[in-house]
Amino acid sequence: MPFLDHLQELRKRLIVSLIALFIGMALAWSFALSALTVIQRPLTQPSLIKRLQHDLVSRVQNNYPQFAEHFGLEPPDLDVPMRKLNYMAPLEPFFVQMKLSLIMGLILALPVILYQTWLFIAPGLYPHEKKYVYLFVPVGTLAFILGDLFFLYIVWPLIVAFSLGYESATLYPLLNLSQYVNFALRLLLLFGLIFELPLIMLILSRLGLVRLEFLVNQRRLAILLSLIIAAFHADVITMIMVALPLYGMYEVSIVVIRLLGGPKSRTVADADEAPATTGEG
Repeated sequence: MPFLDHLQELRKRLIVSLIALFIGMALAWSFALSALTVIQRPLTQPSLIKRLQHDLVSRVQNNYPQFAEHFGLEPPDLDVPMRKLNYMAPLEPFFVQMKLSLIMGLILALPVILYQTWLFIAPGLYPHEKKYVYLFVPVGTLAFILGDLFFLYIVWPLIVAFSLGYESATLYPLLNLSQYVNFALRLLLLFGLIFELPLIMLILSRLGLVRLEFLVNQRRLAILLSLIIAAFHADVITMIMVALPLYGMYEVSIVVIRLLGGPKSRTVADADEAPATTGEG
């Protein structure tokens, strides 16, 4: 296909994706603020680590009371003080609702967006490879949702708990609505994309753009890039919680390509790299 035809095809796929995104935003608008309670949950509930610590210490006290008494083990208090997000601008909640609708609309429109992406790259695949569309769309959607759930229920409570750990008699958290939501939504998108990495790498390998041997040999570079991407976040806990899943998905990509990458993902030596044979006589 000529270059201009590629651009025309890309324009068509982008328009359909934007329309799907707009429809998804409209559907998500009415319950966007209700979704805010999920992001606020770490402010109103004890963190996962505190609950695990409470259960562990309580179990030790019940089963080994002398041991707990000797070391002075006491379960942490699970009572959480009432915290609310504050806003200072008159239309600030409205714009927050728009941002939440945008992200939720993206999730609702994701199957359409992935299908349009597949239609754009399908001409570069063999006929027997085009059947993978039936896996590409549901797996891509599921991977993005799993990344968001992993963030909301594992990573986000740890980040908020780390931030609230600085609370004291002289330090009181006065959390701003926009800053709190913007930080959460940015990481929500990031984790959704992180969990898409194996699928993206698999597609590139099927197209012959990524080689399995290259990924295996570039593990150190992958660790470095994971740390660089994570370094854009302010605190150490967030950096670690971003870097570990990111590199973990890189390793998953290697396994997926090894299993499903096909012949194009294997490095084939060029003919001119083969040692030349010379005959005498």
